[in-house]
Amino acid sequence: MRIQIQTAKMDADSSVNQYVERRLSFALGRFADVVQKVDVTLADINGPKGGQDKLCKIRVDLRRLPKPVFCEILHEELKTSIDLAAERSSRAVARAIDRQTGYRIIQRRRAAKLFTRESDLTASLN
Repeated sequence: MRIQIQTAKMDADSSVNQYVERRLSFALGRFADVVQKVDVTLADINGPKGGQDKLCKIRVDLRRLPKPVFCEILHEELKTSIDLAAERSSRAVARAIDRQTGYRIIQRRRAAKLFTRESDLTASLN
């Protein structure tokens, strides 16, 4: 998993880059075999004016899916926007993988079969 960090309209030191890499490796670590590349863009929209202006964009390229997964968070603090974007991208990657494999559909069918078997058993006992 390659993580590439870009900054726009702001100064980011090595501690911010290390923080981004640590958060994304934690959030996307379980998908390391599927995730090919992660592009992170950090930006300060308003400059020194303040307000909700710290933007974190994450693009995750997956090996078996043709479309990348995008996530974008805008918040007052940079680290909070990084945290929220990493969490959201983890959920989005999990959802994309589930859609591709159909894992949840299989689980629902199994649960439905078990439910009908249990209801048949209780009906025969009564």
